Amino acid sequence: MIETSRLILRPFKLSDHADMLEYQSNPETVKYVPWPVRTSEQVQEALEKGLSCTKIEKQGDSVLLSIELKESKKVIGQTNLNYLSEKNKYAEFGYVINPVFSGNGYVTEAARALLTWAFENNDLHRIAAVMDQRNPKSRAVCERLGLRLEASHTEDDFFKGEWTSTWIFAILKREWQSLS
Repeated sequence: MIETSRLILRPFKLSDHADMLEYQSNPETVKYVPWPVRTSEQVQEALEKGLSCTKIEKQGDSVLLSIELKESKKVIGQTNLNYLSEKNKYAEFGYVINPVFSGNGYVTEAARALLTWAFENNDLHRIAAVMDQRNPKSRAVCERLGLRLEASHTEDDFFKGEWTSTWIFAILKREWQSLS
C-alpha cells in the first residue's frame, strides 16, 4: 500500500468491482488504453487477473494498484508498473482515471507516489510511459512529474483499428531522486 495526502494506492479487492465497472465501461476512459469498453463480466475477469499483480521481482512481473480516495474509500482509477527488463532495470508505468474525477490532480499525485515507491523499493534504473499522442492530458502528467520526452513516433501503433502515433516519456532513478 502507498499513501499520499488524498489517496491510497493498493492492490485491488473483489469488492472494487462496482467502482471499476464505473470507469472501465466508460468510452471516454478507455479511449487511449489497450482494452475496449468492458462489460461487468469483463471487469470481473480483469479484476480477478489483476489480484495477482502485486510485485516486480523478475522480468515480466507487474504491479496493478487501485487509486482510492482516502476520505470516501471510492476507487477512482488505477495505476500500473510493468517490469520489462531485468538486464536494463527498466519498467513502464501507466494510469487510468474515472473521468468524473479528472482535473483534480489525482493522476499526478498517484503517479508521483508510484514512481517514488518504484525507485525506492525496486532495483530500477529507468521508468518510462508510452502514450498515444492524441492524449495531451497524459503528456501533461508526465511533464508535471519531470519526465522528459525521449521519442515521438509516427504511426507506430495499430491501435483499435487505426494507425496512431506515440510519445515516450522517461526518467532515470538519479533524475527522480534529484527532484525529491
